[in-house]
Amino acid sequence: MRQRRAKYEYYRVVAVERALELLRVFAQDRAELTLAQMAERMGLHKSTVHRLALTLEKAGFLRRNPTNGAYSLGLKLLELGAVVLNSLELRTQARPHLERLRRDTGCTVHLGILDAGEVVYIDKIEGDTPVRIYSQVGRRAPAHCTGLGKALLAFQPASSVREMAATRGLKRYTPETIVSVSDLMSELERVRERGYAVDMAEHEPLVHCVSAPVRDHNSEVIAAVSITLIVPSLSAAEVERYAGAVVATALAISRDMGWVSGAETTGDTPAAGAARGGGRSCGGPSL
Repeated sequence: MRQRRAKYEYYRVVAVERALELLRVFAQDRAELTLAQMAERMGLHKSTVHRLALTLEKAGFLRRNPTNGAYSLGLKLLELGAVVLNSLELRTQARPHLERLRRDTGCTVHLGILDAGEVVYIDKIEGDTPVRIYSQVGRRAPAHCTGLGKALLAFQPASSVREMAATRGLKRYTPETIVSVSDLMSELERVRERGYAVDMAEHEPLVHCVSAPVRDHNSEVIAAVSITLIVPSLSAAEVERYAGAVVATALAISRDMGWVSGAETTGDTPAAGAARGGGRSCGGPSL
């Protein structure tokens, strides 16, 4: 215990601690506080609190009332809280469907979200194959060359995709990686048309993925689900059959998240219908 405490003392950042403490001084009965009130509650000099408040205001974590100069919590906190709540609800709603997909295919199943131009894995169920994939919950992966990433990027504004490409770049991981913006935009158009995305060994050699988007009650794409196979190649027919299972799973999760949309709610999309075919298994029952 002492060793852990000593390690914490060595790495702690006092300014961050104070900023977090400042956010915690607000309460339901005092939703708005002046600098003097915050300084009194924190036991700090007013000038120190002023610097903290200015920094948090610029980042959107505090709002300043222009009339009286008092501060209240900012909308950025609401945004972050919504992300946490949505992720927790999403994982809870998605888990039974992910487990069913894993049972039906034997493949490793992932659930991911998009954050700052990258995929973040929020759930994973290992498949039957003895070979383990590097992914793990909380880990990030590039969006431009993964099935999850492309399923998510396809439903972002084109300007956001181009900004991501300009900011993060389109790094080549394998000979199959898409490295030009025009090729990426064309690929994302295909994703929208067919309702699912594929990663044909574009991020890692031999690793193939099929992914489909998950929507919420506002019809916004909030996540994507995928299956992963470690095989030398996948035929077009096999991709279609796996896509059927993945799309059907994504639709089921979307419905549980409150999404309703015309004929697709019956699961009668081309890819969903393909789930009734047969195909290679990752180690579990054939599709």
